[in-house]
Amino acid sequence: MSEDPTKEIGEKYQTNPTIQTVLEQINALDEKLCVRLDKIETRLDKIETQLDRVASVAFETRADLRELKTQLKEPA
Repeated sequence: MSEDPTKEIGEKYQTNPTIQTVLEQINALDEKLCVRLDKIETRLDKIETQLDRVASVAFETRADLRELKTQLKEPA
C-alpha cells in the first residue's frame, strides 16, 4: 500500500455515512429487543395463569380445612 493519501485507488469502497450506520444498528437492536420483550411477556402470562391456579387451589384448601375443623368440633 502506498503512503501517498492522494494516490487513486483502483477500486472504490462503498461506505455508509456514520449516522446511517448507527441508525441501522439501533434499528437492529430494537428488533431484537422487541422479540425478547414479546417472549418475556408470553412467559409472564403463563406464570400469571399458574399463580391464579395456585391461588384457587389454596382457597379451596382453606375452605376444606375450615369445614374439617367445624366437623371435628361438632359432637359425634
